[in-house]
Amino acid sequence: MNDKVALAMSGGVDSSVAAYLLLKEGYEVVGFHMKTVPDEVFNLIPEKKKVCCSPTDTLDAAKVAEQLGIEFHVIHIEEDFRRDVIEYFKSEYIKGRTPNPCAVCNREIKFGLIMDKIMKDTSFNFYSTGHYARRYCETESKRCLLKKGIDSAKDQTYFLATIEPERLSKILFPIGDYSKEQIRKLAKELGIHVYSKKESQEICFIPDNDYHRFLKEEMKDTVQPGDMVDKNGIVLGTHEGLAFYTIGQRRGLGLATGEKIYVSKLDAEKNEIIAAPRKDLYSKGLIASKLNWYIPYEEVEKQYRGRIKCKIRKTSPEAEASLRFLDINRIEVSFNTKQFAITPGQLAVFYHEDTVLGSGFIERAL
Repeated sequence: MNDKVALAMSGGVDSSVAAYLLLKEGYEVVGFHMKTVPDEVFNLIPEKKKVCCSPTDTLDAAKVAEQLGIEFHVIHIEEDFRRDVIEYFKSEYIKGRTPNPCAVCNREIKFGLIMDKIMKDTSFNFYSTGHYARRYCETESKRCLLKKGIDSAKDQTYFLATIEPERLSKILFPIGDYSKEQIRKLAKELGIHVYSKKESQEICFIPDNDYHRFLKEEMKDTVQPGDMVDKNGIVLGTHEGLAFYTIGQRRGLGLATGEKIYVSKLDAEKNEIIAAPRKDLYSKGLIASKLNWYIPYEEVEKQYRGRIKCKIRKTSPEAEASLRFLDINRIEVSFNTKQFAITPGQLAVFYHEDTVLGSGFIERAL
């Protein structure tokens, strides 16, 4: 009897080809599509850029499943998603931090709640997605590691590094050994209609990408104007509300100081933004917490402390760094070269070559 795989199908080209590749390898595949927000949201707020989980995505996923001849189900998790992702998103802004909803969604929803719901059916052997990443399980120790996808431009391990390590043994990443170009080409050859479909670029619960509108509607009583000051506390101007700004931001500050000024710090207690020249936004290190290790931290400390690389946001290159463990839940990261705009609330991911060692959420810059 063939192993049975539950595949999360977004309606995009990646998960569609993942379904084909799993079938080709002899797995029995069942598709699942998640609904994170009510379809009415997309009717009221049209997409400006492609986001996931829209009504058209549901139709596309169902069509691909029918074409490939696999069973298909839709899972409604709107209330869970609001509780675990949207409310987190809002609460981080209230604290003066910049949230990372995709990393939290992966841990709490895609590879948390949904995986648990599906895998309760003991007939399933594996859970699979269309992410650009790879899983490697060591033969002797049986330990499974998260590794980068071979397409460095599309590698998604930064957002996947929050997945609980004990789940990896049950997860498959079928497209991790392919480039995006190869996946699109294969989809076209197979006649899969979404072969040229645009990638999701924005947060699924803000279809129009208008953060200001969303936050004003959701947090009208908590987002308040305040002062924008320099590092000495001298008032330079006013801000519309901390939630509308992030560390390293330059545009939209409305300051005429004679030099380029950036958001340097968000002070939630005082409802103040500290603004500074670019040179003041470079930091030698950071403190991270809520750690998630794929290799035991004792082993990381012993073997990798002086030769790891750290990524502090999706668009930043990895930077050489060393680690110092403060306690089991907190770590100090020291960079060989100062890093720009280290942002509390964002994810720091630790790598050794192509292997993800672990991750933690940034508390503060040093």
